Amino acid sequence: MSVGVNIRKRRYELRMSQQELADAMGYKTRSTIAKIESGENDVSQKKLRRFAEVLETTVEALVSEYGTATAPAADLGRPTGRRRHAVIVLAGGRAGQNRQNVPTQFVHVGGKPLLVYSMDAYQAHPSIDDIYVVCLKGWESIVSAYAGQYGITKLRGLIPAGGSGVASLKNAIDRIRDRYDPEDLILIQESTRPLVRVETISRLLQACADKDSATIGHAMREHIQFYVAGGRTGYIDRDAMITLQSPEAHRLGLLDEVFQKAAARNHPLTETCCTMLLYNLGYPINFIEGTINNSKIAREEDLAAFSALVNV
Repeated sequence: MSVGVNIRKRRYELRMSQQELADAMGYKTRSTIAKIESGENDVSQKKLRRFAEVLETTVEALVSEYGTATAPAADLGRPTGRRRHAVIVLAGGRAGQNRQNVPTQFVHVGGKPLLVYSMDAYQAHPSIDDIYVVCLKGWESIVSAYAGQYGITKLRGLIPAGGSGVASLKNAIDRIRDRYDPEDLILIQESTRPLVRVETISRLLQACADKDSATIGHAMREHIQFYVAGGRTGYIDRDAMITLQSPEAHRLGLLDEVFQKAAARNHPLTETCCTMLLYNLGYPINFIEGTINNSKIAREEDLAAFSALVNV
C-alpha cells in the first residue's frame, strides 16, 4: 500500500473526516488531505512524523507495504506513538464588568454558555485527549450538567480554582500530574475566549512539540500607539507589540520545572497566565500568531460583539 492509502485507512479506523485531519495537521482545507490520500501529493519526512502523531500510529505503519496500523480508536488506552494532549480550561473567575450578575464564563449567548463555546474546539479536535475545568466554587454541578447537555465527552474532571490564573493552573497540575508523562503537552485555555479555532489549536500543538512551549498572541493592528507615564508621552512601535491571547501550551515536564523554580524563589504566583510566569522567571516566550476574533469577553460591549458574531 502507498503512504496515502495507509493514511486514509488509519483515518477510517479513527472515524475521522478529511476535514478533521486537515484541521489537526494545520491545513486550511481538506483538499490537501484528499491529494495526499490519492497519491497526487507526496509527504515529507517531517510531515509524515506529524501524520503519525495525529493518527495515533507510527511512521513505520504509515510506510508499511501492508498498512499495519495500531488498534482502532475504540481499543486505545494511551495513544500509541504520540504524546498525550490535555487542556486545562480556566473558569474560576468571578463576575466582572459584564453587568449580568453572573460570572462571565457562565453567561449564555445564543442559548449556550461561554464556557461551552471555549471547550467546543477541544471536543472537536482529534488530537485533544482530555479536558479539565478549573471551576469557581459552587458551580461544579452546573459545569457537569453542561458537559452532558452539550456533549463534552472529553471532560475528565473539575478542579478548585486558586487565587489567580497561575495559582489555579498549579492546582490543576498538582491534581493531574500522575496521569501524564513529562513529555505530554498541557494546553491552557481561558473560558472567556469562546472563539478559539481548531486550526489554531493544531498550530499551537505543532509549535509546542518543537519548542516545549508556545503561546497564542496577536500583532498590534492600531496604526499609532502612545503611552503616558510620569507626565511624559512616548511612542511605541506597533510592529514590536503583541497582544497576549489564549490558549498557550507547555510540556508537562517544563511546567513542573517552572513551578519548582517559583517555589524555590518564594514567588507569589499572582500572574494571570502561565506565559507571564515564564517571563518573570526568565524563560523564553514563543509566540504563535492568533486571530483578531480570538478576543476576551469581559465587558458588556464584548458580549454584544460576540452575540452579533454568533447570530450572523
